[in-house]
Order: sequence, then structure tokens, then C-alpha cells
Amino acid sequence: MMLSQFETDATRTRIEMGATLVSSGKHAHKAKPEEQPDSDAETEKDFNFTTGISSLHHMADEEEGSGGEKSTVDALVKPWTSVHSSRAAHDAALFWGTLYSPPAPMLRPARVLCVARRYNRKDKYVDFVGEYHLDLIQEFGGAPIMVPRTVGTLSSLLEYLPMDGLLVVEGNDISDDVLRKYQCSIPQRLEGEAAEKFASDTEFDISKDELECALMRFALMSGCPILGLCRGSQMLNVLRGGTLYGDLAAETGTTIQHLQPNGPTYDSFRHPIAVHKHTPLATWFQDTLGDEGGELMVNSYHHQGSRELGKGLLEMACAPDGITEAFYDEKYDPENGNYLVGLQFHPERMLGDYPGCRRVYENFLRACCTFRQRADSFDQ
Repeated sequence: MMLSQFETDATRTRIEMGATLVSSGKHAHKAKPEEQPDSDAETEKDFNFTTGISSLHHMADEEEGSGGEKSTVDALVKPWTSVHSSRAAHDAALFWGTLYSPPAPMLRPARVLCVARRYNRKDKYVDFVGEYHLDLIQEFGGAPIMVPRTVGTLSSLLEYLPMDGLLVVEGNDISDDVLRKYQCSIPQRLEGEAAEKFASDTEFDISKDELECALMRFALMSGCPILGLCRGSQMLNVLRGGTLYGDLAAETGTTIQHLQPNGPTYDSFRHPIAVHKHTPLATWFQDTLGDEGGELMVNSYHHQGSRELGKGLLEMACAPDGITEAFYDEKYDPENGNYLVGLQFHPERMLGDYPGCRRVYENFLRACCTFRQRADSFDQ
């Protein structure tokens, strides 16, 4: 059963949202003033508060000095939690109570989820998200939430909500099993020596696929902004009903080496793309391209690519061999929280090339912040 936009937005800041999504028939509700609800996320907005004085410790000291027998913590927490009854508010009061100079009040930053990628370091696996992404999210007012790609994360995925934006970036080819589970088109697969040539990409990471597809499916249903880069653009396309090339060289005969071998040209390689005018990409790079679109030189780290675009997706740029390099949803409107964008290249690794690379994230975070404000307003 599909939820309405209102139902989805109104329940998103409650952990009981999980029950709504699986149609359990239970409904989220607010706790009574003196109760502590189980949800960590029920009132995330309660983190946005200030005492109006320079130090919470001073407030506690005055309480004790007046002959009161309450502890410092109780003096700080009880007045706050009696009005804002949630674990989030309680923990916020405790946290700010440990600081001598609480920060000025501010809006809750947009929570942008990004599933980590696994990396083998000294024979041990570590999870990571590139700092370029994290820095850019923070630069434009967001809070990056790194989701571990471990097997056990799926069962506790609701604990990472609410989600105001989803960033899906590089990684391995999406597995057949997960594509089949979400009723997506399955591309052709390389075999033998050809598969070994791209072994680091053709080896599936099912845990990462499961997490990202689950989050992206929910984001698409709820209208949450999505930015898909490289593999993320391919996932966005197939979840909207599009198709993929399993290997560009094998299926198209292209002479562009879209995936560079490890070596001196891996990061420095660029190939041209033609940017269509009157698209978001043309707007972001307007100071470089002018008003009529034009050519950009972009990096390239992929052997797969989007073939037929999914429902409602429009091409923004293509390579000389005809491969789609960028697309967006026809309802694109970041000022109103609508942002579904897929880029086959990596703007975060081209910040010194074009000013427009930053604007990709700037507009993404603008949409995330608008989505957050609209969703939070339903819970007030």
C-alpha cells in the first residue's frame, strides 16, 4: 500500500515509521508530557534550544546556591524535559550541560545518509566515506550520517532515520540478487578474463547493495532528495525502471576508456561531455558554459553506464560515444525540496576544475534543508 506524501512526512521523525512502512497497522503517537518515549528520533527538533544565558553551569550553580537540594543535572534537565518529553531532549540537556559555552541556537541540520564502502587495510576491513563528500555536506549546512555497510546494519536501519537526503556514491557493480529483489533490470555480465580485468568492480557487495536500495526505495517513496554519483546514478536509474550497460566497451564498442587502470592517469584523465542547455547541470556550470550549454571535461571511473533512462528522468549531458553522463528528474525544484540527480562523473574530485562542481552539492543541500523544514512542520 503506497503512503500519501502527508502520511510519509508526518511520521518520518518517529522510529515507529518502520511499523507504518510494513503496514503493521500501528500508528506513531506522541508521549504524554511526563513520559519518556522509546524513540531517539521522535523529536529531533528538540536539539534546537538555548537557555538564553552564557553557561548552563551558572544556572545549576544558582539553583544549588539558593538552598535547593536537587543535583546539578536534575536542575538542568527537569525543567526542560517536563516540556519537551523525549529522550532526544533529555540527552540534549545533559550534553549542553557539560559545556561552559553553549552554541547559539540554530535550525537542526539536514541529515544526509551515506552508506560506507568497505576497504581492506592491513588485512582488516574498514568502512569509510570519502571526506570530499563529508566536507561538502557540512559546508552547505548538512550533517552527514555514515551508515555502516556491515551485515547487521539492515536489521537496525530504522535507527539511522530520519533522513533528509540520501547520497549514494561509488562502489562495485550492483548484484543480480538485489536487482531481482527490487524488480529491476539486470544488465549483461562479463565472464572469464574480461571479468577479471575489472575484478574490483565486478565482485558484488550485497550488504551495501541491500542497504542503499532499501534507503533509495524509501527516499523515492517519501520524496526525499537523492544525489547519485557514478554507481549511485546507475542505482537511481534502475530503481526508476531504467536499464544499464553491463560493460560499455563490450556492448557499445566505445573508444573512450571510461575506466582508467590504476596508475598516473587514474585521477587526471578527462573526457568531454556535451551539456544540454536549460538543464540543472547547465545552470550549475553557467559561468563556464554560458547560456547555451556546451562542453565540460569530466573524470571517469566506470565500466558500466545508464542505457535507457527510467520513468521521469531526463538527460542533462552525454559523452561523444552517446553514453548518458548526467540526468535529473523532471520535477526538479530544490527550493521546494525536489532533487533527484544522477551524475556518472565525480564533481567532488573536480572542485579545482569548475566552480559548478560545488553547486551540485549546494543545490542538493538546499533541497535537503527544505525537505527537513517541511517534514518537521508536520510534527509540531
